[in-house]
Amino acid sequence: MEEDQEGDEEFVQNPECPVTGHSDLVTLVAFSGDGAHVVSCSLDATVRFWDVASGRQVRQLAGDRFALVEGLSGEHKRDRHIITAHGETLRIYEIGNEQQHAEDGVAAAPVACFKAPERINSVRCFGATICVGCMEGAVCILSAPFLAA
Repeated sequence: MEEDQEGDEEFVQNPECPVTGHSDLVTLVAFSGDGAHVVSCSLDATVRFWDVASGRQVRQLAGDRFALVEGLSGEHKRDRHIITAHGETLRIYEIGNEQQHAEDGVAAAPVACFKAPERINSVRCFGATICVGCMEGAVCILSAPFLAA
């Protein structure tokens, strides 16, 4: 029996898509907890926030070559933080703090940083606990009490 490679269902593409803005590889995308926004990070040294309904960019963090992003779709205070990683460095930004908003092309100051023993490959959060997986096999489990409700 021949397998159907097309599938029976169809996708409906938002007429505002694709959205453009990054100038290099987009390494990860994630939804906000309420599904109203998407965050994308790129090797072009930006993290961009997009309105799902309109497809428009609503915010940008700049100044680091972001490879990973985590923490936007969660609960409690994690909805107001974004966790980025590049190389061996993990940074946490508070996206709900107006004083931390970056102008285009200017880096916002992170609220916390962590230097892993090796290059970071993956990051996941559960409440105020952050797990960092590294390229050479190390796993770091961090406590970030300021992320707790």
